Amino acid sequence: MNIVRFKKEEINLIMEVYSQKISTGEWKDYSISFQKNYAVFSIHKSFKFIPYYQIKKNFWKKKGYTLIQNNSIVLYSNTLKVIVNHLRKPSLKLVR
Repeated sequence: MNIVRFKKEEINLIMEVYSQKISTGEWKDYSISFQKNYAVFSIHKSFKFIPYYQIKKNFWKKKGYTLIQNNSIVLYSNTLKVIVNHLRKPSLKLVR
């Protein structure tokens, strides 16, 4: 029984954008979980239990990576780079 895991290169790619978002104060924490058919890197905007973003690495699907935001699927991709590039985009805020 193999467990799906993120490779070192994948973690480095995610942590590159994560460290940028941490330095601007957008994100606060992360967690990683591993299951038989998928692995999940969860990104938290606050110290609540529910993650804001989740990067899911699937074992059986053709589109190997999924970006989930607030329990809704935002993006599927064959490569992690597409997912990470989506996360690099600045989040827009309404200023009054």
